[in-house]
Amino acid sequence: MANSLTDNDGSEIIERFRAPAFIREDLTRFALSAGGQAWGRPGLDVKYRSLATIAVLTALQRSDALREHMGLGLDNGLTPREICETLFQCAIYAGFPTCVHAMEIAHDVFEERGVGE
Repeated sequence: MANSLTDNDGSEIIERFRAPAFIREDLTRFALSAGGQAWGRPGLDVKYRSLATIAVLTALQRSDALREHMGLGLDNGLTPREICETLFQCAIYAGFPTCVHAMEIAHDVFEERGVGE
């Protein structure tokens, strides 16, 4: 099971960041360092950290990051049902259109991975 974004040296993430080339590597190292400190803390396993991250990214409407973290959440042991129930809960606090948009992203991620139907 994947641990988090910090399981690799960052080379995959460097390729995904859309930032000017001269700063991309430094930005990635910063993100991995900060993320590693948060994701590596005791008290919450990565499955629940993934769930919290998905909820926050849904509320903030960060579609690209949400798509990425839904995949990581599945890798970290979340089920499609757990992800969708979290998105449904977000409808109360982040609004129904936000929930619907996140469900569309979830549908795409699940379809790409062959899970959830």
